[in-house]
Amino acid sequence: MLAPLTPEPIALAAQCVHRIESAKGMEIACARGAVWVTQERDLRDWILVAGQSVLLERAGVAVVYAFKDALITIGVAWQLPAAGRAQPNQRSERACA
Repeated sequence: MLAPLTPEPIALAAQCVHRIESAKGMEIACARGAVWVTQERDLRDWILVAGQSVLLERAGVAVVYAFKDALITIGVAWQLPAAGRAQPNQRSERACA
């Protein structure tokens, strides 16, 4: 399922995946819960908890996995509030609703 890119919160149930195409320059922020973020052609992975975010630096697909129920936002870095950033995509896809 493709979802429009907006800074609106995205709710992820535990063990669900959210896929982001063309993720370079996007910021993923965790507002609630805990998530794992990995990106194509990047050896680094991030675990984010509420209040943390990561700026994606590589082109290609990124995946967000919810360890438990979580709430995330995805958007161009300057459009999101800067909260505990660990480090912008035109389409995203969610594996669970």
